[in-house]
Amino acid sequence: MDDLYYLESIKGPLLDEFLVRGYYRMGMYVFTTHELDPNADGTKYPVYWLRYNVTHVALPTRNQQLLRKNAAFEVAIKSFELTDELVSLHAAYVASVNFKTAQTLRDNLHDTENNVYDTHVIELRDNGKLIGAGIFDKGARSIAGIINIYDPAYRQRHSLGKYLMLLKYRYCLDHNIPYYYPGYFSPTYPVFDYKLFLDKKATEVFIPKVAAWIPYEVFADAISDKRLTD
Repeated sequence: MDDLYYLESIKGPLLDEFLVRGYYRMGMYVFTTHELDPNADGTKYPVYWLRYNVTHVALPTRNQQLLRKNAAFEVAIKSFELTDELVSLHAAYVASVNFKTAQTLRDNLHDTENNVYDTHVIELRDNGKLIGAGIFDKGARSIAGIINIYDPAYRQRHSLGKYLMLLKYRYCLDHNIPYYYPGYFSPTYPVFDYKLFLDKKATEVFIPKVAAWIPYEVFADAISDKRLTD
């Protein structure tokens, strides 16, 4: 971790400001980092922050098909409230994954009463049953995706993690929000590659050395000839 801030409130334009500078939420704090040790074994991987330029997104056919496949599910978007339903869904999700993550939503968010952040949740239901939830923080001109959780029974057929990312993108479109920040990824650690799936041509990457966002395709070319690693 390279830098860390604690503020009493990180909402509206202030959240936008931190996101555009390559900072992200971690519990009650915003932080930035440029490397990751995901397996806690001393092996570090470079990481880069991503954002989608929402109005430039052109969904590929597979994403349009995913929207159609899941269109029968009920969707509600509201201010975040820590409910028993969400607690149970998160517990089932955590028990099904093979990577390290916070054991409870309270551990993940810390601010569960929206005192620090303006947090929203997309609830996804199948005949009234909560099967998925996408949590995000809202600024004035951006959202930051925090976590997507879902019923493991829906993983294979419905790809609810990706579907919830699509719903966050649609929320931005519907509310004239130009930027959606999904977090960081690593060009040498593919676990985070799903964060690129909306549309690589509309994806931008933060380059800390110059404090600027560049198109993903320019970044990928630079990585391939080692201009960003030498």
